[in-house]
Formats: sequence, structure tokens, C-alpha cells
Amino acid sequence: MRAVHHLRAAAVTATAVLTLFATGTTSQAGPQTAGAPSAAVAAPRATLKCSLRTGPGQRITFSPAVTSTPRKISARGSANLDNCTSPNGRQPRISSGRLTMRGSAQANCSRARSIKGKATVTWYSGPHRTGRILGRSTLRPAPHGTRGYTAADSFLNGTVASGRMAHRSFSGTAVPTNNVRRCYSRGVGYIEGRGSLTIR
Repeated sequence: MRAVHHLRAAAVTATAVLTLFATGTTSQAGPQTAGAPSAAVAAPRATLKCSLRTGPGQRITFSPAVTSTPRKISARGSANLDNCTSPNGRQPRISSGRLTMRGSAQANCSRARSIKGKATVTWYSGPHRTGRILGRSTLRPAPHGTRGYTAADSFLNGTVASGRMAHRSFSGTAVPTNNVRRCYSRGVGYIEGRGSLTIR
């Protein structure tokens, strides 16, 4: 049970740091049912939704490595955004993007806090970052996070600070795809992951 707890804690920290800037399955309101009160107002549809993944040669690196001892770490890296759609029809031309990020946090294997950073997304008209560049967006995480189902969820919200879709909120989740079990024994110097990004 202790090993399971350590694995779960390490995964939470890795996810939290990976999503300093919002990067896995995006939370969204479910469809309104026939039995819902007539006064209920449907949640607004998202402006843009994309899948996210660190591609070949891409990873989020930590300096120094995340270990069981709390300390300030810096994180930087990039990820690809694909399969972008615009549920509300406001950004129909965006098909893909590339996200580059840099930030810092006070972190150990079970927790990340005091997260600061930003990410820049370059948007493309074609799939897999082809076609015309349609602009850029600068993303900033909420200063103190928000409440969520897990500790990682508190870091998955923020605002588009400038550029395309400025002043809209973003959210997401991410799942590490490399082995983070060694965090307590040897530390974790990088993570790879997949997830999604939603801009409201």
C-alpha cells in the first residue's frame, strides 16, 4: 500500500508541474438532460479544444530534479496541440498548435505549490503544425490555483494573458506517460505526458 501511495503521490506532482500552464482529459459540463429544471442555463460551449502530447524529442524537464525533499524547481519544455476544434464556432480555422513553457514551483514528490510561469502557443491552420501561422497566445496560470478533485486540478486553470483569444480562461488535465515511480528513491528529472487543453 505504501508503494501505491508513493506512486500516486509522484504522479500527482508530475501532473501538477506538467500542467503549470494547462496541458489530458479536459473537464467539461455534461449534456443537459430532459429532466433538468427549465430555469437551468446550459454552460457556454468552449471556444477551442485540443489534444496535447509531448512528441518525440519533447519533454518537460525539471532543474533540479523533483525529490522527496521540498525545494524550488524550474520547469521548461514544449508540447504539441492537435485535433483542435471550436465547439462554439469562434475559432474554426485553428487546427493545431505548439506550446512552449517555462515556470517554477516549490515541489516534492507529493505536492507542488507556489506555481509561477507562462506558456506561449503558436496556432496553425493545418494539422500537425502545417499551413499558415494564425497567431499566438500567452497563457498564465491562476496565481493560487483553484479547488479540484485532486491536488493537480488546482493548477489547471488560468487566463490567456495576451494574443489570440486574450482574456479567456483555460483549463485541462494531463497524465504522465513515463515512469515516475522512482521519485522517492532517485528523483524525477523530466516527464512526458498526454492530455488536452480547453480555452473557454
